[in-house]
Amino acid sequence: MENKLTQKIINAGLSLFSEPLTFKKALLLCFYLIGLYYSAQFLAYWFNLSTGIIPGLIFLAAIIFIAAGMGKDELNKILVWRNIPIAVFAGVMILFFGFNILRSELRNLFQILLPLPDGFFNAGYPATNIIFIIISTGLFPGFSEEIFFRGIIARRFFRIYSPVKSILLSAVLFGMLHLNPWQAVNAFIGGIFYGWVYWRYRSIWLCMFTHAYSNILAVLMPLPFKNSFNNYYEETWHHPAWLIILGAALFVLGLLIVIALSRKEKTN
Repeated sequence: MENKLTQKIINAGLSLFSEPLTFKKALLLCFYLIGLYYSAQFLAYWFNLSTGIIPGLIFLAAIIFIAAGMGKDELNKILVWRNIPIAVFAGVMILFFGFNILRSELRNLFQILLPLPDGFFNAGYPATNIIFIIISTGLFPGFSEEIFFRGIIARRFFRIYSPVKSILLSAVLFGMLHLNPWQAVNAFIGGIFYGWVYWRYRSIWLCMFTHAYSNILAVLMPLPFKNSFNNYYEETWHHPAWLIILGAALFVLGLLIVIALSRKEKTN
């Protein structure tokens, strides 16, 4: 009886790596990663270790394990290099600079509707030097999360779902990974843009750059309105009206540039 149950569990686990990757399978993989990551974060915090780097390394190792389970060349296929015009990077940078200005104000409005409990993020996001924050919350997530959510999930969703459905479902899972509404809303919105970038250019490197750039902006942009490097969500600040207008203008300009370049490439 125990052998049959064990075999069923093994078979269920192996089925997660088989084609097609449905939303249900992807959801189970997300639960696996969430459990692993937050267990590692809890242990790191308990033993007074780096709560940013060590759980991130374990998270990345788990993603590599998942990719390897889907085929020995899967990771190579995900990380394949594609030449992207510099103008596309420029358009993306303008787009996300404006987007992050607007997103910070949307965050303020959301926290009015659903106030953030005092000290909610303090345990898992200790204040430290700016270089460490950029690496642990900007570069590292931009690399590992894009491999999983765009390179593995969205890439396989595109095989069985429409582009719109694939982008939205992968964005839902990306938001869900953060396990709290204050981060999940922003992550879902960002995930839509990252998913569209991947669908259009099939470049995980462009997605990594975009994701890391957006995360770093989230760290650096509030500094003129704050007195420390505390977590993005721990303090509320408001941009002046002129900056919000500038953010909207940059967002629209960047979006138009990226769309125009996308259409130009399709005609070539």
